[in-house]
Amino acid sequence: MQILKLGGSVITNKKGRMEADLVRIDALAEMLGRLWAGGRRDIVLVHGAGSFGHALVIEYGIKDGIRSEKDKEGYRKTQEACAQLSKMVVGSLRSHGVDAITVQPHDIIVQKNKRIVKFDERRVFDLLAMGKMPVLHGDMVPDEALGGSVCSGDQMVAYLAKKAERTVLGTDVDGIMADGKLVGKIDRKNFAAVEKHLKESDSPDVTGGMAGKIKELKGVGGEIYVANANYPKRIEALLLGKKALCTQMEF
Repeated sequence: MQILKLGGSVITNKKGRMEADLVRIDALAEMLGRLWAGGRRDIVLVHGAGSFGHALVIEYGIKDGIRSEKDKEGYRKTQEACAQLSKMVVGSLRSHGVDAITVQPHDIIVQKNKRIVKFDERRVFDLLAMGKMPVLHGDMVPDEALGGSVCSGDQMVAYLAKKAERTVLGTDVDGIMADGKLVGKIDRKNFAAVEKHLKESDSPDVTGGMAGKIKELKGVGGEIYVANANYPKRIEALLLGKKALCTQMEF
């Protein structure tokens, strides 16, 4: 199994409000269509919510839980918006021949204090076994302590990656950058030094940005790469086990 994460910054305008980047989505779907036609049927796709999720979470102030009726309205609207984005992604994948199916995270995941405590992976693995591409996305999910909370695609990736051969994070930069320079490899020896240089995103992000991605994947086995998804051929190469411009993470 391989995990491909497409960040919200890649498939949406994160500074906007529910603005999908249909050109990028289609380019990535076309690339995945080539892999699919070539027999690569082992990919689980997880994508961020971008401006379809973050803007609503901030607007309704539901980052730290669901309490009031207004919070419940925000919870529902955020779920609907995230599902809307995923429908666009899946629709594009299908138009390029990929038998993709959305798995709604709020149906299979439960959190407690914003951390996953239950994850029914069977739905994902069953779809893979059936020769389909499972598609998950950032979402609002039930939370045993807070009523409901944001579950980032990065946290889902970290959970699933423990059983994956390879994990590729598609972002809007060439990899992990420190002081404007690409870090070719991150391991336990240089993690602390690199972490100090990570800058917070300048767009609304309630899931921790690049620093959050690295922390989620710390301790996960297998091959892990961070690459620029604005260049689909780089993502394609990595999924084929080939070399491409990226940051490799090895913890």
